[in-house]
Amino acid sequence: MIIVRALYGLKSSGAAWHERFANTLYDMNFKPSYADPNVWMRAAVAPNGFKYYEYIFVYVDDLLILSHQTKAIVKSAKTHLSTEGR
Repeated sequence: MIIVRALYGLKSSGAAWHERFANTLYDMNFKPSYADPNVWMRAAVAPNGFKYYEYIFVYVDDLLILSHQTKAIVKSAKTHLSTEGR
């Protein structure tokens, strides 16, 4: 119930959401960029063995995810966000 109030009813709702989402990304091994804390990245390996970085760009409540496994990242984040705090 606390998170519902934090997300929808307080002046600090945006800060509460950012903190919760940042904790989720840390748990998924993403790290914020030094240049822009709204750009998150982590090292990954494609199915063909190619090493690359996965990126999540956050702007208010919009996300841009760049990865070979975009659906897996979204599913993992949704699962973590829905179970956290219960």
